Amino acid sequence: SEKRKSSKPRIRVCPSAMPSMMRIAAAGACVLASASAFAPSGGLPMPVRGNALAASRSTGAPRTGALALKADSEVDPKSLVGKFSRMIENKDLDHLRDGNIRFRQNALAKDPDYFKRMASSQKPQFLWIGCSDARIPANEIIGLDPGEVLVHRNVANQVVNTDASCMSILQFSTEYLEIPNIIVCGHYECGGVNAAMSKNDHHAPLENWIRSIRDVRRLHNEELSKITDMKDRAKRLVELNTLEQAKNVYKEAVVQRRRTYTNIRNGDPTPRIFAMIVDPKTGEIKDLGFDSADYPELDDIYLLYDQDMAQAAYADKDESYRKRPSTFRTRRMYNRMPVTVVEAKKATEAVDTRVSALLARLQTSDGDKDMMKELEEIKSLLKK
Repeated sequence: SEKRKSSKPRIRVCPSAMPSMMRIAAAGACVLASASAFAPSGGLPMPVRGNALAASRSTGAPRTGALALKADSEVDPKSLVGKFSRMIENKDLDHLRDGNIRFRQNALAKDPDYFKRMASSQKPQFLWIGCSDARIPANEIIGLDPGEVLVHRNVANQVVNTDASCMSILQFSTEYLEIPNIIVCGHYECGGVNAAMSKNDHHAPLENWIRSIRDVRRLHNEELSKITDMKDRAKRLVELNTLEQAKNVYKEAVVQRRRTYTNIRNGDPTPRIFAMIVDPKTGEIKDLGFDSADYPELDDIYLLYDQDMAQAAYADKDESYRKRPSTFRTRRMYNRMPVTVVEAKKATEAVDTRVSALLARLQTSDGDKDMMKELEEIKSLLKK
């Protein structure tokens, strides 16, 4: 305190200037409050927060938040940008490394073999398609550990058939991991949905992305227009958007193919599809009760696999579900083909009859050349 008095002149404030200074301080507080609405944790936009952190390190001031840097600190304002740049250049992420150490220590304390199991394989039971919002962490929301949920996230939990990332995770989860449950999860207070409620151009590529949410709004405009409260209308659009994305999951060929196969095998078509909503104010998750049977138009327009043909092809066989690219012949056997279901069943029965006859002839050893010739004919038929 004495050193500061001796090195710096003390500033005296005229009483008559106090109202003006209070107004300036109040304006500054409003700016900071506005900034916290879009800034990461810490309450300040990233450049300002970064400058404060850099300055606190250089002066030894305790890091108790972005506002801990006092106005009379020893930091030269002209050097803040340079110090912030050096912090980025040196990749000073000590707090992240400290967090990783705590995570590993806690995991090993609960289960000494935790990371051995994580390294061996993954067998998640859920695919989570959620929003990128930082407030909605998939595992924590539903109380599951790492390795139990496969996660895909994007702005406003969209399932768009031209999005290679989303389509890839659907194929990977369905064909390779054989995940039996897919959850599409939205959340109230969604920025993407709120943006789609406005008549503003958010510029590409963001505007292109939320256009699909505007389409959901158009499809349900009659229902939404009856809701006069804009907050309630936005909440309902969040729910409708999540339901539409669950429908989009159901439409995908890779999902239908797997559901057809599992339905034949055990009468339970998987993956099952769920639509859920999280309320950030309470952390509560709500099931919207999605059931494809409630939307008969989906099967009328989007059903790609003939269930009767699939049953005829697979009912009495133990062949397992093969993944692409080796699924070509498997898929052909129950995909829609330019023949009727009756003709397909007749063709299957004819092949089975010929195979049974050949087996009988093998038991009597009656004419090996003729049997080989007929087997070749059957083989050529199966290739068509």
